[in-house]
Amino acid sequence: MPTTIGLVRAFALALAFTTGGRATGEPTAPPVAEASTPAPLRALWVTRWDYRAPADVRRVVAEAADLGVTDLLWQVRGQADAFYPSPLEPWGQELFLDLPDTAATPGYDPLALALAEAHARGLRLHAWFNVMPLWKGTTPPRAAAHPLLAHPEFRLLDAAGRPQPLNDHYVIFNPVLPEVQDHIVAVARDIMARYAVDGLHLDYVRFVSETLDPSLLYPGDPRSIALFRAATGAGATAAPDLAPAETEPYRAWIRSRITDLVRRLREEAVATRPGALLTAAVWRRPETARDVYLQDAALWLHEGLIDRAFPMIYTTSDEQAAGDVAAWLAAAPGLPVTPGLGTYRHPPDQTPRQADAAAALGTHGVAFFAYAALFESVNPLEAKDDASRATRAARLAAVRAWLHAVRARDPLVAPPPTEPPE
Repeated sequence: MPTTIGLVRAFALALAFTTGGRATGEPTAPPVAEASTPAPLRALWVTRWDYRAPADVRRVVAEAADLGVTDLLWQVRGQADAFYPSPLEPWGQELFLDLPDTAATPGYDPLALALAEAHARGLRLHAWFNVMPLWKGTTPPRAAAHPLLAHPEFRLLDAAGRPQPLNDHYVIFNPVLPEVQDHIVAVARDIMARYAVDGLHLDYVRFVSETLDPSLLYPGDPRSIALFRAATGAGATAAPDLAPAETEPYRAWIRSRITDLVRRLREEAVATRPGALLTAAVWRRPETARDVYLQDAALWLHEGLIDRAFPMIYTTSDEQAAGDVAAWLAAAPGLPVTPGLGTYRHPPDQTPRQADAAAALGTHGVAFFAYAALFESVNPLEAKDDASRATRAARLAAVRAWLHAVRARDPLVAPPPTEPPE
């Protein structure tokens, strides 16, 4: 089993490789304006499946505070739905699993309660916001007001005008359309206006292409192609189909439209709440993020569009984790990169080991995916057999010991209050 020292050496070797053997202090990208170094954070993702009733919310926050984290990444939007009362999108169906079929609301505001509980315990809470997903699964949403049903024009279309078919993964918004971006920004602005969240945490802020048919062009509809040509001047043809020579410029333009959306989320939503942060969960490698998923996250950091990137390094391979972290440190030197570790995949000792190795290289804190990897949850996806429960308990003990040790030696992270709120 690799030691922490061994992992640090692996990180250093991988970083040297990605920088072409240069000293790690040399910049690999254009310099950016200096900003104050943020305090390290220790964050925990809480998914929309981890709470239904008020008691669940209170328990999750209390357990997170006892664990020793500083920040909660609390999911409030999963698939164009809301886990708070929203005038723009319907309630998330997961909140109704224990309620009668006639229930129209869950009977409380989960986000308001989570914020009150978190702030009373000295925790920061960021609204975790799935950006592009429109729906998941082959059964349509029940609510007629859901954007999938109410706004079919928001969907991805192929060149024949057929919408992306429902499947076991996400169908997504067409990210290039102005009205789609207007809707997403309006939802985010509503959250920032009505809730004292400490930040907006973006997820799936990319072209979610994993289940798209590679033989089809998405978006392939004439309007999207016309918008591309109007914006870039690419191509002299008025033909509705994309010419082969336009393929790469078209992908680059889609990437730029996703960046436009991130910029709008910062300027039109997050900036309306002074002191709030905009962060993003991003692909584990910056080059894969940019070239495959059209997520130019390193650029977002350099241009100050996001305050922190959370690369999703969900691996049981310490060597892969080393390469992933090194690639991000090379792509965004001196900027806030916080590795998100796949605790749900790890044996008990691996999360602390990967966290120590990343910290030794100068990353800004760590995040753990996710609550149900450590605690007993109402999450229906969580295995409930004895072996799984024992693994969670062992992980919890290891992560808690690591966090408490880090907190004791880190003067930048104040311990949360031990007394629960009244």
